[in-house]
Amino acid sequence: MANKYSKSNNSSKASEQKTMEYYEERRKKLNKSAKVIALILVASMVVFYVISAGLFFMN
Repeated sequence: MANKYSKSNNSSKASEQKTMEYYEERRKKLNKSAKVIALILVASMVVFYVISAGLFFMN
């Protein structure tokens, strides 16, 4: 049985390289979106904290 590491299976190396390039590109996009979501989350937490503190001190 031939597996992906056998010498006779040369086409899998090109496929593997393409897969790694796709993975790297996908990972970079996810990292950017994760940073944006984290910044939005932190900003919303700060706004909620300021509003809560303002309402607490008005009482």
